[in-house]
Amino acid sequence: MEEHLTRFKYAPSFCEENVWQLCREPIFEGIELKVVFVLSHGGICRLWNQKICGDTDEPVCWDYHAFLMASDEEWMAWDLDTKLGMPIPMGGYIANTFRNPDDLPDIFEPVFRVLDAEEYLSTFSSDRSHMQGPGGEWMANPPEWEPILQLGESTFEWFINPEGGPGELLTLEALRLGYSC
Repeated sequence: MEEHLTRFKYAPSFCEENVWQLCREPIFEGIELKVVFVLSHGGICRLWNQKICGDTDEPVCWDYHAFLMASDEEWMAWDLDTKLGMPIPMGGYIANTFRNPDDLPDIFEPVFRVLDAEEYLSTFSSDRSHMQGPGGEWMANPPEWEPILQLGESTFEWFINPEGGPGELLTLEALRLGYSC
């Protein structure tokens, strides 16, 4: 499945834009799509099997992460940053990406914002300022494509707010029950 990676637009550390671009791919026509943002109330999300980490026994701690779920018969995860392959059934993705949830303080338990891809495509807009340091320097090289500024102003913060925003907020267990079968 790794051959997919060469045909999709991808920029490391810009998962929200990668997902926006992925939603527009023709292979998903007629397939139910959901965008998922991984968040926490403490601002740190722990994920295993991310390409940026060389050790599969250690997690990566992101401030947020985004991936795509697609279903024509069963829900599959499309995460351009995972080492698990793509697509992968949601049950396997959840089990191998969100390990040991019981050892986290409540403030760092994952929260999942799930919304329809159509809503995401029409409401997401980013000036990429969240990826710039105080002096304007890039924390990661920006994508080669132009910023997604379809609404004239950035709506990025709306999507990573674990208190409110579009779609529905789910616990890990609710995500597992709702999308792993």
